[in-house]
Amino acid sequence: MQANLDDSASPREPFSVEKGLLRAHVDLYWNHLDAFEAACGRVLASRSGEIELDLTDVSFISSSFLGCLNNLLLQAGRLKKQVTLRVTQDVSWLFEIMGSRRNLDMRVV
Repeated sequence: MQANLDDSASPREPFSVEKGLLRAHVDLYWNHLDAFEAACGRVLASRSGEIELDLTDVSFISSSFLGCLNNLLLQAGRLKKQVTLRVTQDVSWLFEIMGSRRNLDMRVV
């Protein structure tokens, strides 16, 4: 039996990873940073050439997470993976300020 790199979230887990999709189910405060970094590692290790980061359930992103998100974008670029980011209007401006918009396909919903 082959090990599966993809995990499904239980209702209590803050993040889920399915193939190339990483979905956040909570606001991104510092207390979830370790779990998010682990989820980023799983999505980067997936065989998919594309990564979708779904932050549509997120209304707050701490500065700690901005650095982690930037690292995810840099690592995905090194692995030649295309990143699509789904966010709400409430947090989209953070990515404009970071200058990350030019490195990803951002979809505001």
